[in-house]
Amino acid sequence: MYQSRDHWRQHPITSGVSVAGFFSCRSLFFISTSPPPSPVLIMAEEKIKILVVGPLKSGKTTITNFLSGTRETPTSKYYETNPLRIVETEVELDSLRLSDRRVVFSGGDAKTKRAVVQIWDLSGSSKHQAAWPAVANKADGIIFVFNPAVKNGEKELSLWHKTFAVNQSELDALGNVAIRVQDKHCLVFAHHSTLPSNVAGEGLPPMPKGLEKIKVLETSLDYHSENFKAAFDKLVESIVVARMEAEEDEVLQREGRMNT
Repeated sequence: MYQSRDHWRQHPITSGVSVAGFFSCRSLFFISTSPPPSPVLIMAEEKIKILVVGPLKSGKTTITNFLSGTRETPTSKYYETNPLRIVETEVELDSLRLSDRRVVFSGGDAKTKRAVVQIWDLSGSSKHQAAWPAVANKADGIIFVFNPAVKNGEKELSLWHKTFAVNQSELDALGNVAIRVQDKHCLVFAHHSTLPSNVAGEGLPPMPKGLEKIKVLETSLDYHSENFKAAFDKLVESIVVARMEAEEDEVLQREGRMNT
């Protein structure tokens, strides 16, 4: 069960404008008693930000509409996203993985345990790349989309990975390029918009360097397809769990410093 809200049909971005500024991502608040029966984590107005990126005409908007439950009038004419569309939806979480925690999301409660997700459907045109750093800022997850029917289409994903999953302008403590989004919080969708020539699960090209460890799924609304909605929900859930674990670790470290 999920609901969708399409904030901007076509969202204007110009050079120098911080896209992230349009949406306030507040900090998580960890509230505990002494001793707590279980950790209590409240996510007030907290949203999961997932980017959908890839080459032009790869099916990003089709996938975004399906994942968010957005319905549009079918058309055979191609309309480029110009340059960004942000769709908000809700995803229910697996209570089993959150059984030892109480989570409250905006628009939800501890019983339903659902997360608000913003899907950022980005144009595949490089003419908008001046705004890409702003789009990449504070992303929680990334879905890379390519059309396997296009020769070497998967190789184009290297640019998108280097731009959005990696922060080329920042180094980590070891002097390596900083990682914005970990592989476990990414997916690759090989999207079929026409009848594929290969048998399901066969004939997909190997992923380029940097994307080898990211899960790849074949997707389509008309032909053979893996259950990419379930994979999307699982991705959201893993991001929520990672946030909660990081927040809990921070609180424990803070309490440890106070007790020394």
